[in-house]
Amino acid sequence: MILEGATLPVPSEIILPVTGFLVYNHTLEFWPAVAAASLGGLLGTMIDFSIGYYLGRPAVLRYGRKIRLSERHLMIAEGWFAKHGSAAVLLARFVPLLRTLIAFPAGVAKMKIPKFLAFSTIGIVIWDIILIYLGFLAGQNYSSIVGSLDATLPIIGYAALGGIVLALLLLARKNRGKPNPDSDTLPNLGMMMTRFEADRPNYGISQACPVSYDN
Repeated sequence: MILEGATLPVPSEIILPVTGFLVYNHTLEFWPAVAAASLGGLLGTMIDFSIGYYLGRPAVLRYGRKIRLSERHLMIAEGWFAKHGSAAVLLARFVPLLRTLIAFPAGVAKMKIPKFLAFSTIGIVIWDIILIYLGFLAGQNYSSIVGSLDATLPIIGYAALGGIVLALLLLARKNRGKPNPDSDTLPNLGMMMTRFEADRPNYGISQACPVSYDN
């Protein structure tokens, strides 16, 4: 979770439910798993916060280019922070993408470090508990979930296949409606030749010219 906290593409929405499933299988324990995930998320978000706090906004943008973070994304997080203030650090923990981005404007704004740590810890711990518990519930209902998928997957597959066929038909119909560039070139070329012939000066003799001989 350190990587996600540092705004790298490691989604907790996938990792933590899998962790919850491992808790159900008794591979992991619930609270140690929550503690490890929360600690990792907190360390990662402190990396982002420190970049904004000590190096400023230009450094955030330079770092963002390396992890495919655009300035537009940063401006969204800045808007949240400007609107909600310090509470945005807590609220954004439950919003995808903003969950990690919010640390940047908080750091740039020189939010007090203890306050940032407190709000971040509350949000991260709650989020981790929810996702790990959802994975645990999925493990408890594994048989019913698999049974439901067995019944619905063929329907989903047929619907996806029908959608692909429909898209291909619409694409073919659209292409048929477009004019063919080659077919348009030939008439245009013929018209150009006709104009050229009409405008070309006539250098032939059109009338008989009288010839006189002086004796």
